[in-house]
Amino acid sequence: MTQTFAACILEHRRQPERARPALDGAWICFGHREELARLITEMPAVSDDLTRANGPGGPRPPGTSGGITVDDAASRHRSHIAGVMASWARLVSEERGITPPASAAVEHTAVWLTVHVDWIAAQRWVDEMLGELRQLAGRARGIIDIPARVCETGQRCLQHADGERCEGTISIVVRGDDWTARCSACEERQDATPYLRARGRWVTRDGVLQLARIAGIPCSEDVVRQWKHRKRIKAKEEGGVTWYELGSVQTYLANRRQQEAARERIAS
Repeated sequence: MTQTFAACILEHRRQPERARPALDGAWICFGHREELARLITEMPAVSDDLTRANGPGGPRPPGTSGGITVDDAASRHRSHIAGVMASWARLVSEERGITPPASAAVEHTAVWLTVHVDWIAAQRWVDEMLGELRQLAGRARGIIDIPARVCETGQRCLQHADGERCEGTISIVVRGDDWTARCSACEERQDATPYLRARGRWVTRDGVLQLARIAGIPCSEDVVRQWKHRKRIKAKEEGGVTWYELGSVQTYLANRRQQEAARERIAS
């Protein structure tokens, strides 16, 4: 039987002394439930980032010896991620008495675990799982060592607590093709999309210009049209307005940043 717990069992960075109500039938609050789902969903992308990581020309990742290249560390951590995700999937399948994922590959276990997030949130060991997923993601970031670019937007945070909207302002943090929003007050990591002049997964030309500015890539209206013409970014016409697919813009800008960083390393 699932036990109901009144307050979230995990610590909170903002006002840690204030208890947050756990979701009905769960051990964690809404925010930590969303973090759990996001970490599970993003784990295949984290693994892919490790695949693209290469060395040994740059600094060693923290915790590795002088004889381990970034390639070695990335490969080992990819295997570790796959093993941890498979282990949690196996635990869930055994406790629920259901068929486990067809494959232990992280792209299969992540999709499978995502379906069971609400059930996981109702288990007393959910804090252990969330902690382990945080460690996996943090270790991956340390190995990949993709420099983050932070851009202030001046926009007010959209999060609410106790019925009141947060007073903080939003910065967009770009790390590779990962775009997140960070609040100056609540420090909650959020989806950047609501702050990017987007309509769902599509943005206008002004949205593309904003994205390029955040990513540090020189851009103009003519440049956006060139990117569209050369099929660097996906676009569609609707009601006399050209809309650009957000994911394709983010990916293209991330590739441009990587190319420029590579040229800078060669020049130095």
